[in-house]
Amino acid sequence: MANDTSPTDTDTPDQRRMTSDPERVREWAEARDAVPVRVREGDEHGHSFARRDELGEDHEEYSWDEFERRFDDEGYVFVYHEDEPTGEGLGFFEIVERERAFERADLGRDELEDSLRRGETVTTEIVETQVVETEVVERDTIESEVVDTELVEREIVDSERRAREVVDTEFVGDDMIEVTVDETRLETVEEIERYIVESRVVDVDIERDQEMERDEIETDVELESVQRSILESDVVRSSVAPDEVLEREVIQSQRTEGDAVRSELIERRTVEEQRDERLELRYVLEESELVESDVVSSELLEGEIIDVEEYGSMVAGETAGVAGDETMGDADVTGIEGENAAAGETAAPTVELSRDDQGKDVVDESGQQIGMVAAVEGQTAYIDPEPGLTDRLKARMNWGGHGGDDYPVEAAQISAIRDDEVVIRSE
Repeated sequence: MANDTSPTDTDTPDQRRMTSDPERVREWAEARDAVPVRVREGDEHGHSFARRDELGEDHEEYSWDEFERRFDDEGYVFVYHEDEPTGEGLGFFEIVERERAFERADLGRDELEDSLRRGETVTTEIVETQVVETEVVERDTIESEVVDTELVEREIVDSERRAREVVDTEFVGDDMIEVTVDETRLETVEEIERYIVESRVVDVDIERDQEMERDEIETDVELESVQRSILESDVVRSSVAPDEVLEREVIQSQRTEGDAVRSELIERRTVEEQRDERLELRYVLEESELVESDVVSSELLEGEIIDVEEYGSMVAGETAGVAGDETMGDADVTGIEGENAAAGETAAPTVELSRDDQGKDVVDESGQQIGMVAAVEGQTAYIDPEPGLTDRLKARMNWGGHGGDDYPVEAAQISAIRDDEVVIRSE
């Protein structure tokens, strides 16, 4: 352990001393008000001296008896300069192993060993070996490149339709219609991807607090540093904690030719994607209904004059048939009304609306069409007075709600709901 708090360029050979006598060492130390200490986290053996008024947190003082015992048992030699105490520091001194002292002295090994064994203080020329303590900060610039990637697994775990718009409708047959729609979906996807990453040190920046004997430094980058640089870069898409990943040792790295490092890692991630799609949907028409009819042209193909009496018999026969049907209908109605009166029913039954009623025609009790059910919300039906083909499709397939021109009708205002129409009360 060495200490040098005084200039060395004025030292002369006759000022350098070596001794293995602990009593002589104690005289030197007490003349400078110094005590033996251990230097925590110090280099070599850690034994040194410090002035009492300069003891710090890294110093651990111990007794002179313990110092003498260790000094003798471990075969140390005290190297110092015979300067008069000045009260401004201890001056130069070293506690070195005996073999090292022999190597540095200009006296013969046997002569020096005999003198030290006799407890003499030896004056000798010391071959100084300069030890330069320097802090070196090395910054490596690592360049990583994905040289191979494979999407091992991809699964859609959730899909939500955000919007749908009808773009076009077209009949592609007598009973088939093609509908073109634009859809926007939000999908949650789980992916597993395998990467092969190649990394190289492309630049080395070295900062030092003193000049070194050589400018060239051999750099051997640790594999963990390469793995950390990959995790902190944009090579992988996930935001991960590098320390946690490195602790689990889930990245495999090995050196290849030159200074390259090849790493293999597998990333599992959850991705949310917004997808815009254009779809062509085809539907078979199972039923049709005449909504409106206009005669736009007329052409006579054939005509004849019939007998008046023959026409009168034809009309009389049709009238008799209709009258019979009406008589039976009135009897049935009378019977039903009688049953209702007997049961005490005086109020009309209440109907219940559902989404299945969307797209049905709306008529009054006389059979006059007044619109279509565009949407059902709770027990309220929204009536579109002028529906088109696209409106009917959207209502049937529950693709949209009601518009600003649609008017509401409560369930209490509805007298009946049939398979293909909703009847509104006339009152």
